[in-house]
Amino acid sequence: MMDNVSSRKPELPSARVLTELRRRLDAGEWEKDQALPPVADLAAEYGVARGTVARALKQLEEEGLVRVVPRWGTFRA
Repeated sequence: MMDNVSSRKPELPSARVLTELRRRLDAGEWEKDQALPPVADLAAEYGVARGTVARALKQLEEEGLVRVVPRWGTFRA
C-alpha cells in the first residue's frame, strides 16, 4: 500500500519563495516602483541561498511583476 504523504513530491525552495513573494506582491506589500528587500535579506528570511531568491525574482520579472535593475535592486513593476 502506498502512503499518500510519501508519494507527494516536496516543493522546491525556489517554488516556495516564488509563491511567497507573489503572495506578498498581490497583497500590496510593496507599491509601484518601491524597492523590495535585497536578495541577501530575502535569502536569510526564507532560509535559502541567494541564487534561489534570484531565480524566483527572475521569474517574477518575466511575469512583469517586478523590475530587476542590476546593482540597484528589484522594484515593484
